[in-house]
Amino acid sequence: MMRRLFAASTAVLLVLAITGLADDKKQIHVLIITGDHGHDWKATTPFIKDFLTKAGMKVDVTETPRKDLTAENLAKYDVLLLNYKDTKKGAPDTRWSEENKQAFADAVKGGKGLLVYHHASSAFVGGSAFDKEFERIIAGGWRKQGNHGKRHVFTVRIVNKDHPITQDMPGAFRHSNDELYQNSVMFPDSIVLATAYSDKNIDPKNSGKDEPVVWVSHFGKGRVCENVLGHDVEAMKSPGFQALMIRGIEWCATGKVQSPVPAELPR
Repeated sequence: MMRRLFAASTAVLLVLAITGLADDKKQIHVLIITGDHGHDWKATTPFIKDFLTKAGMKVDVTETPRKDLTAENLAKYDVLLLNYKDTKKGAPDTRWSEENKQAFADAVKGGKGLLVYHHASSAFVGGSAFDKEFERIIAGGWRKQGNHGKRHVFTVRIVNKDHPITQDMPGAFRHSNDELYQNSVMFPDSIVLATAYSDKNIDPKNSGKDEPVVWVSHFGKGRVCENVLGHDVEAMKSPGFQALMIRGIEWCATGKVQSPVPAELPR
């Protein structure tokens, strides 16, 4: 009798262990929101989708947010990735309705992860109630006052080694030829993970300060990561940029990071 109980208990524990492992390896489902942007979203979006897919994620893309930013559709995803800015050139299906805006805000507040990529932090700056809420949702960034100097190769420094996104990453790495954003809106509750020095010797209009390039925050129950690196495909070929994006999305989805730091990351 005792042997049967022991065998049954062992079987139950084994099933629970397998289930736990399966949960740990649950595929992250990402929705890239794009379709209207001052930058070359038609090139950057498939590039991002490709390296996230190779990292084991399931990635969908919407180029028609007006159709797809609904509560029902957003419920399918773990993380929303913004590669979007509202411009006057956008087609009707790219323009967010009031219902779209509410669905997006509710999704993040309710616990969906949010990754804000590069110039997406300059979206919705018109001064409406939603625009102000959007600024809080995305944890600031470029907004109206952001700027950058000449593109150049620069060093990204990890300033918080305790966060899951940056844990085990080298203290610094050389990044590709890219724009270095400066004068970003930052809120007190945001945690800066990585910075880069905006050198006045490269461009006199640079700030001469260490500028935040990756930071995290929360909006309601949602985890938010902003990564302002990666102006174009060439800039996104940086292994450091891709590692920070992949690990940032993992954290936004689960609060944990399992992806290893790439061996080729320049130090």
